[in-house]
Amino acid sequence: MHIYIEEKPDHAKIIKEYHVVMKGQERLKTIFLVEYYSEDSNENEIISDEKVLTQLFTRLNRFPVYLSFGLYELTDSEIEDVISTVKQRKLPYTQTSINKRETYMIIEVNQPEDLLQVLEKSLSLASYNGYYLISLTNLLKFETRRTRRWFIKKERLVPVVDMTEPTTFLKIGFDFENVLIFSN
Repeated sequence: MHIYIEEKPDHAKIIKEYHVVMKGQERLKTIFLVEYYSEDSNENEIISDEKVLTQLFTRLNRFPVYLSFGLYELTDSEIEDVISTVKQRKLPYTQTSINKRETYMIIEVNQPEDLLQVLEKSLSLASYNGYYLISLTNLLKFETRRTRRWFIKKERLVPVVDMTEPTTFLKIGFDFENVLIFSN
């Protein structure tokens, strides 16, 4: 496996491109882009994204880890699967409904085994262009902001990453093309 890491100096551009709304954005110190891939197309072993992320946090030995994601891209059966895994493992979680279509879930994970199980059930969101954050602190809040959708501006509740306290979080790129690491 090859790993490519690049520091991204234009923070404003990356934040806009990846649709991250932040509070305390001026405190952001670094953004790294991380891509991993295999050049050997004959390789029999495929390393899953879930295992790579679980290994990363296990080696960091930094728990709890907070998984924050929108449920709106999942089917009803996929949502039930995620919730049943969370309840079966007795993990603390919260759900916030913004409207009928948009619901977000934040799960606190304290063990590598639990992290792998929840990632296996929920990480597919990243491949659907869904909202998915992994952080070392519970930093996802919801605030009323003026937003634009389809040329219409209106006030609505949006997920906001709170960077006012020291933290690091990972934003999964569109279609899981990469992982962005934000740190202050």
